[in-house]
Amino acid sequence: MRLMHKGRLRVNVLLILVLLLALGLRLYRIEAQSFWNDEGTSVALAGRDLATIARNAVNDIHPPLYYYLLHFWLRLFGSSELAVRSLSALLGTLLVLLTFALGRLLAACVPLCGTGDGVGLFAALFAALSPFQVYYSQEARMYILSAFLGALSMYAFARLLSGWQEKLAVTDEARSSFQRLPLYVGYALSSILLLYTHYFAATVIIAQNIAFVCWILFTLCTRHGRGQRAQCGLCLVRWVTLEALITFSYLPWLLLAARQLRTWPAISEPLHLPQFALDLLRVFSLGLSVESRPNPVLAGFAVLLLSGIAAPLAALRVDTQNQISISPRFMPYLISWLYLFGPVCTMYALSLRRPMYNPKFLLLCTPSFHILLAQGVGLLADVAGRIWQGSIAQRHILHARALMRLLLPLIVMASVVLPSLLSLRAYYFDPRYARDDYRAIAHYIEAVAREGDAILINAPGQIETFAYYYHGSLPLYPLPRQRPLDAAQTEADLRQVLSGRGRVFAVLWATGESDPGRFIEGWLDQHAYKAMDSWYGNVRLVVYAVPNEGLAGRIEYPVQVNLGNKVQLLGYSLPITEVMPGDILQLTLHWQAMAPMSERYKVFTHVLDAHGHLVGQRDAEPGGGAKITTIWQPGEQIIDNYGLLILHATPPGKYSIEIGMYGLNDGQRLPVLEGKRVIADRVLLRPVLVLPAAAPPPLSVLGMKRQLHVQFGDVVLLGYDLAKLGYEHQPDAPLRPGDVVHLTLFWQAQRHPQEDIALRLQLQDEKGTMRLEQLGRPTDGQYPTLQWNAGEIVRDQHNLPLPLDLPAGRYQVKLSVQCLPNGTALGSAIVLTHLNLK
Repeated sequence: MRLMHKGRLRVNVLLILVLLLALGLRLYRIEAQSFWNDEGTSVALAGRDLATIARNAVNDIHPPLYYYLLHFWLRLFGSSELAVRSLSALLGTLLVLLTFALGRLLAACVPLCGTGDGVGLFAALFAALSPFQVYYSQEARMYILSAFLGALSMYAFARLLSGWQEKLAVTDEARSSFQRLPLYVGYALSSILLLYTHYFAATVIIAQNIAFVCWILFTLCTRHGRGQRAQCGLCLVRWVTLEALITFSYLPWLLLAARQLRTWPAISEPLHLPQFALDLLRVFSLGLSVESRPNPVLAGFAVLLLSGIAAPLAALRVDTQNQISISPRFMPYLISWLYLFGPVCTMYALSLRRPMYNPKFLLLCTPSFHILLAQGVGLLADVAGRIWQGSIAQRHILHARALMRLLLPLIVMASVVLPSLLSLRAYYFDPRYARDDYRAIAHYIEAVAREGDAILINAPGQIETFAYYYHGSLPLYPLPRQRPLDAAQTEADLRQVLSGRGRVFAVLWATGESDPGRFIEGWLDQHAYKAMDSWYGNVRLVVYAVPNEGLAGRIEYPVQVNLGNKVQLLGYSLPITEVMPGDILQLTLHWQAMAPMSERYKVFTHVLDAHGHLVGQRDAEPGGGAKITTIWQPGEQIIDNYGLLILHATPPGKYSIEIGMYGLNDGQRLPVLEGKRVIADRVLLRPVLVLPAAAPPPLSVLGMKRQLHVQFGDVVLLGYDLAKLGYEHQPDAPLRPGDVVHLTLFWQAQRHPQEDIALRLQLQDEKGTMRLEQLGRPTDGQYPTLQWNAGEIVRDQHNLPLPLDLPAGRYQVKLSVQCLPNGTALGSAIVLTHLNLK
């Protein structure tokens, strides 16, 4: 008795530690990522009254229970990101607890699969570390709720089935039925709530019905007494009554949502079974923050899963006539199988007609996946122990089996825990796996917005998510007004949006649904100047400059430039030649096709300082991608608009504009020809003047990757950005000897500087040996510090060419500042960053 108490205490302590781990992982950095569109919809919908929630949910693709629950949660805890998402974090932690309980219950007493507590603890640990579950435990949507209610319903079902199995011989049916009444109520209630959470959750109920039918058949085949058959009939009546109650409780909502379900569009590409199975294994094992390709780690998960699936074979027995019969204890394993493969196979079957694969719909069957993994651990540990047992002396058998049962689970656990933690780290910190960042979009617009600007939201539904973060005063225009898009009405709306505006910020999401013909963006490309097109996850921020007057199509500056005997530049228009940092330079190019083109070309438009550093850039296919070169006809003239955003904190001065074309596939520029002679690979247009900024820009729009605050005399180094030249948007691009490192320093004058300064940049190896030294001045002297005004922020760009003979290794970039003309050091040298050369 004392040993049992100690064992139970140990299990409880371990379970508490696992639950604390689960809660910690689900709360860690829960506010780090922005709400994406569907989360913003959840918050907005949950903030309405219950009747409105029900009406809106009818037209949604999800039933209303989660919104009801979130409605009351918001009243208690508010609508901050932490408050909203903490509901999912709590449900995700409770799901881990349910996984333990369900794993312990379903681990039948078969020696080859471990104890119930062991299977339950391993399953709970795998669930606690599951990147897939952690992801949706930090999302304000109903998927983790459906997984929790699905596990609760399955637990109640397994308890019911186990109780009926044990009570088949009981004669006092009234008493036993009364004792199980709370279980009946719990099962029916959890199943009804499950159906009101997500439509696909019905697959769990289907799996339960298949399991029940199998149990009835197995029982009738192994029990022949009249009383026992009557008991089976009674169980069947009770089950049918329960299912009828669940069905009739759900039927009213199903009738309301029938039209929406019938018109549910395809949401994925057609499925191929091997690819479908491999992707599900990846998501269930390592989550969404790993690449969708074969991974050797998945082989380990596959072995554990297959071992867990094979464990029930121990429940099959062979009789004296060599006939395989089903043991009653086989049923828990069948439940595990159906719990996992019922929803999975249903999704695959339905997708054969209308592709609907989305891994999050299958989150509700992940508890069974973790239980099967845990059973696989138990099976492998026991089998390894028995193999080792056969190769050692008899007196060491017990110790050997105990050692193997301890070591193998630890090894297996490490093979699961470490990849899971690596995947979680990618989810927490790698921007490639982050949700759509409406927060960053809203903050950017707030930082750069001016009076007279406007915001266009291409899908009216996402205005709620954007408005959650945006607190500025610019007007919001949701377009198109309806689906399918009305072209005439939408064009009239767009003209109204542009009327009297300086810039338009277009927030574009799911354009394939809201504007499949790309009408809105195409119209804006023709009637305004696209200056920026940046992705924030799956949502784009596109910035347009609105011309002061209608585009007449005339050529302001005629030229005749031949690009590779394929394209002729007839001329260009540049209505504004003086801009300030943060302004958009408006450039119209006039092309003419000289010959048919089988290759697609992109146009580059660059604004350069005297040293070739970019201060404005726009590379795109002609017409914003709508007039690709392969569809040009010989002699056809194309009017092509470009907006060039002048980077914030650009020093004042004269800047040149270069344009040209390069191959989309090979990156080779079309040569500029004069007769048959190649004279250049770019065309220089007339220069423009950048004026001093009216006010210092917000730091958030500067693009500093690393912020500092180091004072050198009258100026402060605010931060810097360093990357391989040409790979500024790929910070992890490998560096090799001969590459050029592009360094951008951001300075701010504390007061009007009284002296000029010089910079010394050094590259040192790990031993402190200097490998490269470069002397210069901020902006290479284009804008001397003596001309800086108090508070002014200046962007300062430098190129560091790495020597060709530089060996691979780790290097540091050091910066020191000197006063001119005497060379007195201002402050101490600082290490900016470390570089790793391949």
